[in-house]
Amino acid sequence: MFARAYATSIRPISLGRQLIGLLDASADHQPLSGSYVIRMQSSDLAAFVDVKAHLIRELVIAATQHCEKQGYEYNEPFSVVLEDDEAIKAGTFQILPQLTPKITTQPVGSASASASATSARPIEEVAEIVSTPVTAINAALVLSTGQRINLSGENMKIGRHATCSVIFADSNVSREHAQLINSIDGWSIVDLGSTNGTKVNGVKIAGQKLLMTGDELAFGTSTARFEVS
Repeated sequence: MFARAYATSIRPISLGRQLIGLLDASADHQPLSGSYVIRMQSSDLAAFVDVKAHLIRELVIAATQHCEKQGYEYNEPFSVVLEDDEAIKAGTFQILPQLTPKITTQPVGSASASASATSARPIEEVAEIVSTPVTAINAALVLSTGQRINLSGENMKIGRHATCSVIFADSNVSREHAQLINSIDGWSIVDLGSTNGTKVNGVKIAGQKLLMTGDELAFGTSTARFEVS
């Protein structure tokens, strides 16, 4: 994940670890619930507003991949909802399974709303922005041959060498040509000092480039399309 300064002591990796721990602790009662709510104070919640979609996506992907790896059964696609709860101590959070994701808002003028007036955004706006559940997102590279390579893990190397995750039998592709990096912001690509460079939509990249669905990638004379579904 990219380094990022948050206006809260709660870190995304802590949320992910506790969610995975909850799945493991519930493994004796399968199928597992697919819907989870994360509760924290509104001031902590506000710190994630700008990255909420990426955060929820990463948590959903982490939960899905962990269950598939462990062989856990779950009764529905995973979804995660972030909610404010002033009863929870600042800097801490609670993760619970729930049958139906819900949206909790605080009436304007109430004691809790007044107490949160100094947060980065009003509690009503925070609830509206972060309470929509996001289900699993799958990313893949579609090669010119039509082969589809699903992306997983934290990073995947692309090149001619047999140890790469995506291999091109092309002399114009370097042994370790480029690397795909999975972070809270989504999938990015970075060139690894290749001889012929890496292009995104026809433009050679100089540093790390965040990918969008439909982006056309070129490694030397070999190409692939990045897709999210």
